[in-house]
Amino acid sequence: MKSYKRCLMILADGARADVMQDLLKRGKLPSIGEALGVFRSAASAFPSTTGPAYLPYLTGCYPGTCNLPGIRWFDKDCYAANPLSKDRFRSYVGAESFYMNGDIARGRKTLFELIPRSINIFSSVSRGVGFRGNKSKFSRIWYWYYSHLTDHWGIIDEAAEAKTLKYLKDDPEFLFVVFPGIDEFSHLASPFHPRAFQAYQRLDQAVGKIVRFLKKEGKWDETMIFIVSDHGLSETSVHFPLNQFLEKAGLQTLYYPKIVFKWGFDAASMVSGNGMSNLYFKNGHGWNGRAPWEALLERKDRIIERLLERPEVDLIAAQKEGGSVVVKSRRGEAEISAGHYRVHGADPFGYPSFPETMTDRELFERTAATDYPDAPAQLLQIFRSRRAGDLILSAAKGSDLRLRYEIPEHKSSHGSLHWEHMQVPVATNVPLPNQPIRSVDIFPTILKLLGRPVPEGIDGIPL
Repeated sequence: MKSYKRCLMILADGARADVMQDLLKRGKLPSIGEALGVFRSAASAFPSTTGPAYLPYLTGCYPGTCNLPGIRWFDKDCYAANPLSKDRFRSYVGAESFYMNGDIARGRKTLFELIPRSINIFSSVSRGVGFRGNKSKFSRIWYWYYSHLTDHWGIIDEAAEAKTLKYLKDDPEFLFVVFPGIDEFSHLASPFHPRAFQAYQRLDQAVGKIVRFLKKEGKWDETMIFIVSDHGLSETSVHFPLNQFLEKAGLQTLYYPKIVFKWGFDAASMVSGNGMSNLYFKNGHGWNGRAPWEALLERKDRIIERLLERPEVDLIAAQKEGGSVVVKSRRGEAEISAGHYRVHGADPFGYPSFPETMTDRELFERTAATDYPDAPAQLLQIFRSRRAGDLILSAAKGSDLRLRYEIPEHKSSHGSLHWEHMQVPVATNVPLPNQPIRSVDIFPTILKLLGRPVPEGIDGIPL
């Protein structure tokens, strides 16, 4: 096995695996195609959204394992103990993104912590990088705010390229950089819009400059490069105002941005990527504890049935009292636990018939090429987080779960369990086996190739 002295990981936020593969085949990404040469599709993590879906690459663990079940979440137990606690709810869209590193579960080590000579550029997940290694701690917010107001997202990609070339001169062992242009132009227009394609090509030009620099410095053969993504996107034609739906159902609802001076609410709705939501309900005895599936079925407002009547809602999931997870759609229902996948009637994902007992990797291999890649494992992992909702919703293709307060209007969404959101590209100069890959597998692979020990208790396996 070849070893390397350094790793450069480029996170092309929002890049779709099928779009990148098509551009590579048509010769539109010549630098990536010629310099890297290895292209695979991988299953991302749920929720398939910026921030939480960075965690597999940087910790080798799923968002649920890291206790970050979404871009937005509500902590029922924390709220019950202290309704004024700063940790009772969170939105990582904006200034609260600075809380993300502290919110990650203790004991989960990042690559920045495991590789001391590390540099971070434009990632909100940066725990352990140190002040000198964090080259965008405050400028990230300025760049995002400026680009949001002007729609000039290319300026951030240009800055990411310039900073990468600048700090590669310091010879870090690990450099992680985010290029956000593909994601933002996809949201504003479409994943297939010319401006989104231009962002892919801008990334390719940056890769060409990086490769030429490494070859000039005599470091190319010692450097592994991974180009990855956190999620894909799909075009959105229907906006379902989930928060208004809950209030019309008689539930006073807490949701962003209406969180100031909000008291006496019965439910909380925390939408992530606009394609999923964690829903929380006040229990009969207060807010303490997750409401199990059995209790949710007995609610007088019939919230489960009413949500499934909406065509914009594809899947709902909740945890039973015994710890297994129930997932239900208009197609059918299944119960998931470690090593078991049991269908009640018809399969909720439309999967073909599976054995009831399978290992985690066996089930992944059977679902990797379906419309819902790795969905059973992803639902299990998100409920590991005590901050996960009582109910978790995954939106139908073409729909999202927000209407108001989206300025500008998003024309594309992500966050759901559908393949268009969950399937992401992996382009690299490292030989990879021809087998299904998860994003969590990249973390231990990098450590092994750098000759560093892999922590125990992570979700990924080295490829």
